[in-house]
Amino acid sequence: MYKAIKSTYEKLQAAVRLNGSLTDWFSVEAGVRQGDKLAPTLFAVFVDDLVTEINRIGKGINIGTDSLSCLLYADDTVLISDTVDGLQSLLHCVTDWSKTWRLKVNTDKTKIMHVRKASKPKNDYEFQLNNMTLETVSKYRYLGLVITENLDSKETTNELVSSGSRSLGSLVSKYYAMDGMDFDTYTKIFDSTVLPILEYGSGVWGHKRYDSLERLQYRAIRTFLGVSLTTPIPAITGDMGWYPVHHRIQVNIVRLYCRLVKLPDTRICRKVFVWDQNISTRYRDTWFNHAKKLFDSCGLSDVFFLENQHIITPYLIDSVKTHLENEHKQSWLDNIQQMPKLRTYKLFKTEFETETFLKRCLTRSQRSSISRMRCGTFPLEI
Repeated sequence: MYKAIKSTYEKLQAAVRLNGSLTDWFSVEAGVRQGDKLAPTLFAVFVDDLVTEINRIGKGINIGTDSLSCLLYADDTVLISDTVDGLQSLLHCVTDWSKTWRLKVNTDKTKIMHVRKASKPKNDYEFQLNNMTLETVSKYRYLGLVITENLDSKETTNELVSSGSRSLGSLVSKYYAMDGMDFDTYTKIFDSTVLPILEYGSGVWGHKRYDSLERLQYRAIRTFLGVSLTTPIPAITGDMGWYPVHHRIQVNIVRLYCRLVKLPDTRICRKVFVWDQNISTRYRDTWFNHAKKLFDSCGLSDVFFLENQHIITPYLIDSVKTHLENEHKQSWLDNIQQMPKLRTYKLFKTEFETETFLKRCLTRSQRSSISRMRCGTFPLEI
């Protein structure tokens, strides 16, 4: 295996294509192959001793009886400390290690973030790496997720909505270019291209309901139905039969909980989960307490504290889905009963489900006319 890997990097040459022409070939004496599936593993092996050096300093944060100093993912490295001196010591360690192994650290992409409660002031210490002052930021994108200094999930969701909006824009453009799509195709594309963006990492941050996520789904529904912004939301969601985005996010919390419960005790995620559970008796705003509240609301309080061998993930997910769907159906029914604008709509619409006419081969104009007529926004001359 060693010889096979070594042979792929011996006498490695490359050329650059510029304006349709190739430059002269030159030797590549450092780095791993870009896009190579083996590259992240090789880099991890290369930086393995860096972790040893960082852990030896002992300046990380305490997670139960363990100390956590750094997180590694491919070539992304996060240093963690609960003191200014501790973090600077870790940076000095990285400086010395990079000089030893002739590895250049990109200081332009290296940032400092002081994670704290909103009531506490930001630290103004100037951290140094390779004699360069690092910028202190209020938010940072890590593994595709924006993390703020106060751990405010609203900023995170705003970024996801922005990305999801671009994806929805692409879907809407294709929808109009094709002069419409059938319901199943439109739903499948939305579920495959837009929702995954909105749900990214939601098992961690999704304990709150964010209207911005729901508004993006409303926009997709209005586009398919061909109705205006003034159309009552209970009417368009009732005809479309799409459940709130928040429901899917809450299911993701349950799915993450089941995964954490079953992880080996040696995994960092498992250790953080156990630590979070232990401090939940002293602090209210913890992930564990938010997950427990969700289980309690779904009538699964007894299941929440079962040992991992008794946790049946499909059963829990189905139970939570069923509870949330029934709860939403009742809430939706109450809303249409209370809206004067839907006084006619409520006479023929009593079930929250996808209407049959949406699945028939209708033109966009025909679907729009029927939808506006049903929702009470069709202009009728008297």
